[in-house]
Amino acid sequence: MRDNDEIGFYFGLIKKKMDKHMNEGLKKYDLTKSQRDVLEYLHFTDKEVVIQKDIEEHFHISNPTVTGILNRLEQKGFIERKHNPKDKRVRTIVLTQKEQDLHEDIENQIRIMESKFSDALGEEKRKQLLEILKELAQNLE
Repeated sequence: MRDNDEIGFYFGLIKKKMDKHMNEGLKKYDLTKSQRDVLEYLHFTDKEVVIQKDIEEHFHISNPTVTGILNRLEQKGFIERKHNPKDKRVRTIVLTQKEQDLHEDIENQIRIMESKFSDALGEEKRKQLLEILKELAQNLE
């Protein structure tokens, strides 16, 4: 196996394992990692008004995929979609009180799960890995 093949393989393997671990930890909130990622985006975005297209562009995922995530989040009571008064064709996405009430608890759960990954490396290796990953991400833009 060439080095590039190994790097890609391990990136994929780590992502699958992290996603599986995150999904297991989020089950008690009836959330998946993808749903939680969208909630996190909605919670911390600087945009005053968020529409579905913003989520598609931010996560680089398709319209049908985002529609499915938003439908499930709305069914579970985490978001509401409201008509934009300036453009009736567009629906804005807002967090509900349920999400606001659970947000800190969910984030604590995420921190616990993420610490399991980083604790295995130690602080110095974690910092090095983070710098390397940031550099790779920037170079792939």
